Amino acid sequence: MTIAKILSVSLIASAAAVSFAAAQDRPPDAIMLVPGVYTTPEISAKCQAFAAKRVVGGSNTDTSRQAVALACAKKLWQQQQAGGKKGKRA
Repeated sequence: MTIAKILSVSLIASAAAVSFAAAQDRPPDAIMLVPGVYTTPEISAKCQAFAAKRVVGGSNTDTSRQAVALACAKKLWQQQQAGGKKGKRA
């Protein structure tokens, strides 16, 4: 039983250290939309405008707009973290 407790505490400490290190990479004004997807006010504004243009009509417009805006925010965040490099299509 003691080994299980030690392993549990070790695992929790490791997870906390990793999440703390990951949080240090983001700007102070960034917020988390869903686990692993962060955004800034600028990214949010761009993605909300994009989603409003992209999703028009239909039966689930709110859900569709949220999904499009989330995907947009994830993509722009990853580009920002990579230094603004864009992937080239062949």
